[in-house]
Amino acid sequence: MKKYDVLVIGSGAGLEVASWAAGRGLSVAIVEEGPLGGTCLNRGCIPSKMLIHSADVAETIRDSAKFGIKSSIEDIDFASIIKRVSKIVDTDSSGIEQSIKSGDNPTLYKVRGKFIGPKQLQVGEEQIEAEKVFIVGGTRPSFPPIPGLKDTPFLDSTKALRLEKQPEHLVVIGGGYIAAELAHFYGSLGTKVTLLVRGKLMLSNEDEEIAKWFTDEFSKKHEILFDTEAESVSYQDNTYSIKLKDSDKTLEPDQLLVATGRVSNSDILDVKTAGVETDDHGYIKVDEYLKTNVSGIYAFGDIVGILPFRHTANEQVGYAIRNAFTEHRKSVDYFAIGHAVFSSPQIGGVGKTEQELKKEDIPYKVGRAELKDTGMGGALQANGLAKVLTDETGQKILGVHIVGPEASVLIHEAIVAMKAKGTVDAITNSVYIHPALPEWLQRAFFAIE
Repeated sequence: MKKYDVLVIGSGAGLEVASWAAGRGLSVAIVEEGPLGGTCLNRGCIPSKMLIHSADVAETIRDSAKFGIKSSIEDIDFASIIKRVSKIVDTDSSGIEQSIKSGDNPTLYKVRGKFIGPKQLQVGEEQIEAEKVFIVGGTRPSFPPIPGLKDTPFLDSTKALRLEKQPEHLVVIGGGYIAAELAHFYGSLGTKVTLLVRGKLMLSNEDEEIAKWFTDEFSKKHEILFDTEAESVSYQDNTYSIKLKDSDKTLEPDQLLVATGRVSNSDILDVKTAGVETDDHGYIKVDEYLKTNVSGIYAFGDIVGILPFRHTANEQVGYAIRNAFTEHRKSVDYFAIGHAVFSSPQIGGVGKTEQELKKEDIPYKVGRAELKDTGMGGALQANGLAKVLTDETGQKILGVHIVGPEASVLIHEAIVAMKAKGTVDAITNSVYIHPALPEWLQRAFFAIE
């Protein structure tokens, strides 16, 4: 059995650990069966946002008349859009792989790994072990047990980013951020989109008021069937037949996308054979230092289920290195890690939602501002809602949530203020450029009561 100092499972944020360790003379093995770069680069945030920008451009053109500019879209070269993005992603991924292979350390095992004991892995025909192991194996799409689904060629979030022919009618099962983003992409390029949402709101994990605002706006652009589930699915002659529960209605689109969440890859890696504990959902349990219950084994990224965003994993890298290789351990600080939904309208959020504060019985105050009441709102001919949640003194920022244009950018003002342990005064005492868009967020802070 070949021995290494460090074993990294996964080639997303885990590559930073591998690079750091190899740079200090430690022997390193990387195990990755898929393309290098992990979910974000190959099948997540990078390709999806590149594609969504094309949708944003199309939407801008279609909306130009309200600014006195008459324009039209002559043609959508869907295959070209997909090809351009795929080429960029594949080039970057290939470059990472070639860079690793060009040196002697780290050693890349381009196969699926599976634990056969504590800190021991089966990789193809070989077996390897290491003193320190970092499990950064990510997640994969999960699918509901809908009769007939597994026998149909449906799209998941990965395949939807590589589809070469634009659908005429796309049915999306799901109401989360992946469903919202991909519905925006396809719908803005001209595909008819129908979403099947189990509840009454899209993006139900967001602040409820923000989710309702988003749902109302999104419903103006796409067909959304609320309180609706698929009873069965079949496929014949390039057409799907989707029978709806408690309804006589059957949908017959030419494409079906299932975006109903993700599941940890801990089962594929068989982490339990290594003695590593997982929670009821399969996410690896770690302490505040990213240590598992097995000495010498650490885990971070989506596979631990804590704020599963790439920027969270990037933040965890430094803690993982420090806690594994030095005596100066430090617990991970998850305070003020925000998120965004790149749909139309956009959403940006950080901290507690109002429903969380109510559930935890935390006294709070609220400030709200609508974009239409600002100078830039008139210029953009757009509306949105900025919402601020503070403690009962009206000074400590507990959460900020935005729905509307550039929400993914504006939320960073709140993130910086919160991370710097700033108070509401940090925003209200600042002199904002008039009539720039950030005035909208500042007005929400002024409105706290």
